[in-house]
Amino acid sequence: MLQKPWFKFFIWFLTTFFFFLSAGVIISMLKPGPSESEVMQFMMGMMSAMDNSMMGVAMNLESGGLLSRIIQLSSVIIIPLVAAGIAGGILIRLRNKGWE
Repeated sequence: MLQKPWFKFFIWFLTTFFFFLSAGVIISMLKPGPSESEVMQFMMGMMSAMDNSMMGVAMNLESGGLLSRIIQLSSVIIIPLVAAGIAGGILIRLRNKGWE
């Protein structure tokens, strides 16, 4: 059984797996914690990422006058655009049915 190729591959796979597992455990146990500057850089990066996300945009709606006006204007034209799209789709569908 030790001469079979699949068994050798299985042993190689298990050895590699346990090597990387033990290396990860040793590195995580021996590594010192983050410094204060690393923590501050991480927090600043998270805050800038949040400002650019949808949640950040939603939080800035009250303070951003231009953004709130753009949303108001787009909400006014969305209903006619959706209605025109539905009507156009129905017309194309009926026109294609008539040609068949």
